Formats: sequence, C-alpha cells, structure tokens
Amino acid sequence: MDVAKEDDFWNISSSSGFNFDDEEDNSHVQESIFSSSTEENLTLPIHSIISKVGLDLVLDDVKSTNQRVVAPVEETIKKMSYSQKYYLPQYQQFDEKMLLLDLAIETLDGNVIIKIVLFLKATLRQNIFYHQVAKRKLAVRHYANYLISTSGFQELADMYMATGNSYNMIEIYYLIGKNITNKETVFKKLEQFMMEHLQKVGNDEKSELYDQMDFLRWQIENKQQSESVIEQLAVLCKIEWTKNKNNNEKVMAFKKLLRIDDFIFEWTILNVLASMELWPQINNLFIKPNWLTKKHTFKSIINPELFVYCIGKHNPSKDILEQYLNFISDSETSLHLGKKLNCHKFVIQHFINQKDRNSLVNYRSKIPPQIEEYFLIEQALKNLVN
Repeated sequence: MDVAKEDDFWNISSSSGFNFDDEEDNSHVQESIFSSSTEENLTLPIHSIISKVGLDLVLDDVKSTNQRVVAPVEETIKKMSYSQKYYLPQYQQFDEKMLLLDLAIETLDGNVIIKIVLFLKATLRQNIFYHQVAKRKLAVRHYANYLISTSGFQELADMYMATGNSYNMIEIYYLIGKNITNKETVFKKLEQFMMEHLQKVGNDEKSELYDQMDFLRWQIENKQQSESVIEQLAVLCKIEWTKNKNNNEKVMAFKKLLRIDDFIFEWTILNVLASMELWPQINNLFIKPNWLTKKHTFKSIINPELFVYCIGKHNPSKDILEQYLNFISDSETSLHLGKKLNCHKFVIQHFINQKDRNSLVNYRSKIPPQIEEYFLIEQALKNLVN
C-alpha cells in the first residue's frame, strides 16, 4: 500500500461523529430493537408465558402451603397423659383451646389439666381466661392448688374474685400465716390481709377474721402458741385446773371472748377433765340436782350415749360409767353400751328389773367366776325362784 492510500485509510471514518445539528431522527431504530411502537405492548399477557392450567396448579400449591396444619386435640391430650412430646402453641383458635381444656378435664389428670390451664392463661386475655375457667370447677380447683403450691397468693386472690369464689378468700390468710410461729408476725399479716381484702369477703368470713384477730391478740397478751382455738382451750383448761381444779373463771371468759360453740366447748372440757381424772368436777358441771323429783338430772348439750362413750375412752371406774348409763332414756341403748363397756352390775340389774332369768343365766357364762358380779347373778337367780 502506497503512502497516499495509507493516509487516506487513517483519515477516512466509516461512521460520522455525533452532531447536535443533525436533523435525522434515529429513535425509530431503538424502538424496533426492544418493543413494538405502541405503549400497551410493554406488558405481556400472563398466559403468553404460562398456560392457565399451569397457573392454577401454581396458585393451588401456594394456597396449600399457607394452610395451618395442626394435630388433632385428642391426640395431643393423649400424648400429655402418657408423658410423650407434644406442642401446644400450634393451637391458635379459641375453639381448639376450649376443646383442649374440656378434654384435659375429662382425663381427671391434674398434671394435664394444669398444663392446659397455664397454656390458656398465657394465650388468652385475662377476662376471657377467668370467664372460661369459672365455668369448670375442676379447673378452678387445680389452678388454685397450683397457685398455693407456688405461693402465688395475689394471683389466687384475683382468681377467686374473678371466678366468683370470694368465699375462699379467707383461705389465703391461713396460707400466708402457715408455719409462722411468731404470733405478732401473724397478727400483722392478718391486719394487712384485712386492709387489702376485707371488702371482698362475705359477712361470715368477716366475722371469722375478726374472731381470729381477737384470738391472736389474746395469745400475744397471754404468751400462748397453740395453732387453733380448740387446742388453746384445752391447753388453758389444763393450765387453770392444774393450779386450781375448781377455777373455771378464765376458761369461761375465753369461751365468751371467742364465741366458742356450746357443743365444742363442752366436748373439749369433758375430754380434758376426764384425761385429768377430775371426776367430781365432771359431776359438778354436768349433773344437777332436781329439787322437785329429788333426783339428779343430766345437763349437757352432748347426748348421754355420746357422753358415756367419751368418758369411757379415759378408763374411769365402772361406778362412774354406770352412773351416766342411768341417764340414757332408751333401755336397749343403755344395755348395749353397758355390755360393751363391761359394766356388769348395770347389765345384771337391768335383767333383774326385767325378771329375765334366761338372760341372767346366759350372762353368767360370759363373766369370770368367783367375782362379785358372778355371785350377784347367783343370788338373783335364787330370788327369782322364790
């Protein structure tokens, strides 16, 4: 290639440079490469990419993957009963949760019931939780026991109020004071409890709380530690009657202060007196002379049969037992007790009064020979012959 041609090669360009003054419009070239000339053709119909059948299959697959799959409630409760693995959070619907609770209650398994109750407590609004639990007494009972075991006394109080069990509120005080031996500490806890909950309890419970306050105040003043009013009454009786067996002043004042029921009071002092073998004091309290009939009358709220049975446990003499057997109006009952307590003289005298020779002969075979009662029967049989 000669020099002239070589220069022409490098100086001639196959393309012209960009000129702002060019009037030729090249936009149609770019449009022809990527799309049609109309704007609506920029979006392709979906069916030009995938068939309708294929699209339906894809959408069905997406729908199925979004569906919530949970195990049957019955199966989960069964797993819980057999201590197998289970998963409660899968149950999100209210109806499912209620079915869990009802089936748990049907098992009568406390562990299963409380696990479901706690699950509902964590996943339901509080008012709905209490409302549903209140309908199921067994659930209330197990939840209360759980709260007691975990010392959740504030939650227990809230639960009792929300479920209409306010009559159980007083139970919380006794739980709080349990195992506290210092009576002043217990008294302070009672005061605090009454400030917080007194308006929530019924009249009977209020009366009991005030009585308990009087009892604790009495114990603090007298430096006593008994756990109950009845136990304290028995202790007080022993203390007072050891000092002076005829002094009943403090015992009666204690009864009046704490409004102790007559039957409980008489039953307690009877057992204390009998255990101390204060038989004359028992007679003074329970046997009163009748000036009209010139006979003694039994005066007690305790019926005579139960009275005899009570003192019989403390091994009194047969004369004492026979004295009280005579106050039983029903002869068959007194005869039965007389035989049971081996009050031979009482039984023999009953048969003598009935002139029942056969019963005397039969009874003679049941007592040891050569004792006083044996000869008493022998003499009675001779008299009946004459």
